[in-house]
Amino acid sequence: MTRKRVLAGAAIVVVLLGGAAAAAGIYAGSVAVPDLPEPGGSTEILYADGTLMARTGKDDQVPIDTARLPGYVADAVIAAEDPGFRDGHWFGRPTRISVQYTRKVLDDENLGGTRLQVIAGKIEDRLGRDAVLDRYLNTMYFGRLAYGIEAAAQAFYDKPAATLSPGEAVVLAAQLDAPGNGAYDPTMHADAARKRFDEIRKQMTGGGAGVVFPEGTTRTAEDAAKRHDALRPAGSEGVIRQRVMVEYDALKLPAAGARISTTIDRKLQGSLLGAVGGAMDGQPANVQAGAVAVQPLTGRVLAYYGGNSGAGVDYAGAHPPGNVFAPITVAAALKAGISLQSKWQAPAEMDYPGSGRTAKAGNPVRDVHRCPGGKPSCTLLDAQRDGLRVPLFGVAEKTGPAAVLDMARAAGVGTMWSAVDGKAEAVALDRPGNELFPKWFGPEMAFGQYPMTLTDQANVMATFAADGRRARPHLIASVTQGSRTTYRAPETADTGVDQAIARNVAWALTQQPAGRLADGRQTSLAVGDWPLGGDLNRPAHATAAGFAPQVAAAVWVGNKAEERPLIDRAGAPVTGATLPATVYRQFMGAALGTARTDIAQPPLIGDPKAGNA
Repeated sequence: MTRKRVLAGAAIVVVLLGGAAAAAGIYAGSVAVPDLPEPGGSTEILYADGTLMARTGKDDQVPIDTARLPGYVADAVIAAEDPGFRDGHWFGRPTRISVQYTRKVLDDENLGGTRLQVIAGKIEDRLGRDAVLDRYLNTMYFGRLAYGIEAAAQAFYDKPAATLSPGEAVVLAAQLDAPGNGAYDPTMHADAARKRFDEIRKQMTGGGAGVVFPEGTTRTAEDAAKRHDALRPAGSEGVIRQRVMVEYDALKLPAAGARISTTIDRKLQGSLLGAVGGAMDGQPANVQAGAVAVQPLTGRVLAYYGGNSGAGVDYAGAHPPGNVFAPITVAAALKAGISLQSKWQAPAEMDYPGSGRTAKAGNPVRDVHRCPGGKPSCTLLDAQRDGLRVPLFGVAEKTGPAAVLDMARAAGVGTMWSAVDGKAEAVALDRPGNELFPKWFGPEMAFGQYPMTLTDQANVMATFAADGRRARPHLIASVTQGSRTTYRAPETADTGVDQAIARNVAWALTQQPAGRLADGRQTSLAVGDWPLGGDLNRPAHATAAGFAPQVAAAVWVGNKAEERPLIDRAGAPVTGATLPATVYRQFMGAALGTARTDIAQPPLIGDPKAGNA
């Protein structure tokens, strides 16, 4: 290429870049920067009847002059989130910290990528990086309901941020990556916390020389819950507030000055607490319950119990559902033309070579439960009622596991957890089943191996209660800012499961004796448990989930901390038909009052000869 052509090409590049820069400049000049809210503010959370449940305010977000903090506090945050912050970024782009701060504080549904970058750049130019960093440190969420570095220091170390050690500052900086689930909280995920600590330390100025992990100084999440009790709801309401704020953050509404009306019914919440308290009174210290109630057709979460510590573990979270998942498997079978009356082999163990489950490989499908009367085979109805693993696995093989996943999504399951490289990972069921099987899930889903939240479990039951119409479960009904309503939850249901299938499942669940209330009324119920390790005789989780036409509920009983055999105060194993069903029946009796719960037998669909026996 001649020198003339090189120069000509360079000129073209300059012209093009100049044109692009001019266009970008014109666009940037047209973008106005909204007023920036000051850190802090008060948010109220209300019951469905408008009474106050909780108030969050300045004690959850305590603005301070961050320039007075030890320099290593800012260094740790910068190393964690934006190592190039002090030097700026190429070609005038705003720093990552400026972008994160802008996204956090501005309420603008049209704040897309380019617009976000432009506004962040203008904010950075207007305030300067030091001021942006100050606002960032005072605003961002660090987990444990703590917004800003000062509240985070109190929540994790019970001390002012000004007295944090370098190691403590790094631990707090690590929380910014995943504050909502405590992924780097040393008291919840110690190995991950240490790994992230080392990554941040190496990014710090001087390679983090002399920065050591703060052994044994981190407060537990439970201890942090005692902070600022005057503004925090007592006991179980703290967990509700935690869940409400997670849902609220996803709405991307202004964080300050909001009034959040929840779907929680005060009377039903009291009934649920009474049912849990009555059943759990005097139980061993390690035994814990969780429970959720959902309204069919609307998805309103009417009552929620996840424990008594608002900054601790939410025990209404994800647990293996065991046989509570079986109604989904049955629904998939019905859709495939298999009747509740179909017969299935149910030996103590059985090979399924197509799924790699064989005695030769050392992993046949095993069960300790038997068909009624000890018979070698029984109906799909029997298998669902009694939680028979061998036939349920066979059903999943025949319908195809992908079809079972499709039915789970159709019935209202949003997420299941799968073990990947020895670590639990949440997998959204937002794709067809053939994109999830076999990468994430296997046929073992048929008998409830993969954890689900109690909210999703209750929502599945609500779908079957509503003739297959599925709603989105939610805790927030509406949000107001001053006199303006800024959000109102859509409470509509669409067809998730065919009506005939839903009615067959609903009737099948009435065959569970543990679903009969004290006055004899029958509800639809599934009960199940999940074993400790591979020992099917030692339950570590026990669940009951069911419904009447008016309300659905899911109840779990398990261990507070490490897994161990689940034993009640009398020394008997806890199963879904014992403590969880006791809580379920008491709650449902109170929630239903004198309402009828009749579910008549519908025409049974499918082929009675479609089984493998």
